[in-house]
Amino acid sequence: MTSGDGAGPAYGARDVLANRRVIVDTVLPPVAFVTVNAVAGLVAAAVTAVLLSGLLVSARLLRRQRLLYAVSGLGGVLLGVAAALWSGGAEGYFVPGVVLNAAYAAAAGLSALLRRPLIAWTSWLIYRWPLAWYWHPRVRPAYSEITWAWAALFAGRAAVRAVLIGSGQVGWLAVATLATGWPAFAVLIVATYAYVDRRLVRLGGPSVDQVRRRLSTASG
Repeated sequence: MTSGDGAGPAYGARDVLANRRVIVDTVLPPVAFVTVNAVAGLVAAAVTAVLLSGLLVSARLLRRQRLLYAVSGLGGVLLGVAAALWSGGAEGYFVPGVVLNAAYAAAAGLSALLRRPLIAWTSWLIYRWPLAWYWHPRVRPAYSEITWAWAALFAGRAAVRAVLIGSGQVGWLAVATLATGWPAFAVLIVATYAYVDRRLVRLGGPSVDQVRRRLSTASG
């Protein structure tokens, strides 16, 4: 993603998607849960999912690899297992995901309505460009528009999974979770970089360096 003048950092979509460990950490536990549940029942599935997630975290620690996705995956598994055991049904495992995605959708939509789009904040966390640049009238629309696309993804995830939970389709829940999980995320993150870059060019707003110079002059 560039700063409007092609002078942005080399970090891009390829770097975000290159880490294959993300897929392992986020995909294996729910697949294991559904598979073991079909064969050995809910309790065995819960134990298997928790142990597998714990092993993934341990493997990352031993190899001194990044723990973000393994730990977040473990947290999701613990919430899912708790919900499943409390409800007494395997479909309960996916309830926290519905709630979380609905919250993400609401947060993304609200941020766009308030003209402080969520994707602008995530970009700022990565690049640390001045926030004043993101809120410029010829920059902000690019981030607001793509934020609505992310809101739609999260809302779609929540809606599909909620329907399947209501009908007790555990197998299809696993399929839907995988299909709307990392693959959909990967497609949209690539689209985000491409869309924002092109939209910034069309908007013709200032570059990051121009905004920095203005801020420096004003503060001086």
